[in-house]
Amino acid sequence: MQRFLENDAKYEYSPEHASIGIVQPGEVFEVESVEGYSGYFRSPDDFNPESYAAAEAVKWAVVGPITVAGAEAGGAVAVTIHDVEITTPGIVTYGAYSSDVDPYEWWDDESGADVYPIEGGFVRFDEITSVPTRPLIGCLAVMPAEGKVHAKLQGRYGGNVDCREVRAGATMMLPVAHEGAGLYFGDCKALMGDSEIVGPPEVGALVIASAVPVARPASMEWPRIETADELMTIVSGRPLEWNARQAFRELLNWVDDDFDLPRARAALLLAMVAHARIAQISNTDYTAYCAAPREALAPYAR
Repeated sequence: MQRFLENDAKYEYSPEHASIGIVQPGEVFEVESVEGYSGYFRSPDDFNPESYAAAEAVKWAVVGPITVAGAEAGGAVAVTIHDVEITTPGIVTYGAYSSDVDPYEWWDDESGADVYPIEGGFVRFDEITSVPTRPLIGCLAVMPAEGKVHAKLQGRYGGNVDCREVRAGATMMLPVAHEGAGLYFGDCKALMGDSEIVGPPEVGALVIASAVPVARPASMEWPRIETADELMTIVSGRPLEWNARQAFRELLNWVDDDFDLPRARAALLLAMVAHARIAQISNTDYTAYCAAPREALAPYAR
């Protein structure tokens, strides 16, 4: 099995990057995802102004680009996540989260670090509480259409969407702008709630994935996610409510294309069963996603 190493990490998505390797359609491969703070904090005592500045300088490392044979500009690539194996403790940096401060400012109020042991599929929060892991990939992208984009950002190419559903068992479909697609993986977390208002435990991980070029549906403008239970569409930008509305429209387009249900009726059904969720509101462009249960759509499958 091919394995793409963490020393091939980048800090931006760019069509100017040389490919680090080629995978065939459906080939299962491994990617080493760099822990979010690059190993600078292995204990709370490691946190100081110098180490924090050094860790911030190499944050959002992503490994890639990986060429998918047969992926064509104007098409799409379906990336299936088979497993996300956690390889490090969970690392967080944190601040005071003061009640008299706008929560938007909490993200940059970081005055300490903590380390959470991960054992037997659980994050040990403290001596009282352990929480089951639910590993996810924060950054999954293809090369953007134009220019270099910092790895902390996101858009139609995917990127730092920080959606908790990009995990084992999910398939993410991304629109392709360049031959070979150019996949990037990184920013894995042990688990995360919706919105990422404060930082979840960052982890190093071994991602096991495969990718297949697919025809891009004419109505598809933003990434799509499929799981065994749900269909999801994901949109990034500002304001957040625009993203939520566009994600609903993207989902409606999908249902309109693939299910035997008139568009207006499909919209009414989604109004009853779909859920608009917040992936992240922590960085420059917010991300929302809209999810519909497969079981509600199954009677209309073509």
